[in-house]
Amino acid sequence: MTALIAWLYRTALKRGARGQHWAWYVVALGAWVLRKDRERSGSALVRVPIKPGERIEVSMRELSPDER
Repeated sequence: MTALIAWLYRTALKRGARGQHWAWYVVALGAWVLRKDRERSGSALVRVPIKPGERIEVSMRELSPDER
């Protein structure tokens, strides 16, 4: 999916720059926003201070379609 968004962004930007139609710039902007959103939500970072003798349990689960 990321490769498709990147291709769409590059293609739309090129077509807009060639003057084919101003709407290609709108498509490029939409693809850029999608790419940035996927980059931002693609990873999780949690920082928790740990004292000697404490333990951390890390677990992963699949997100439901509603949580995506």
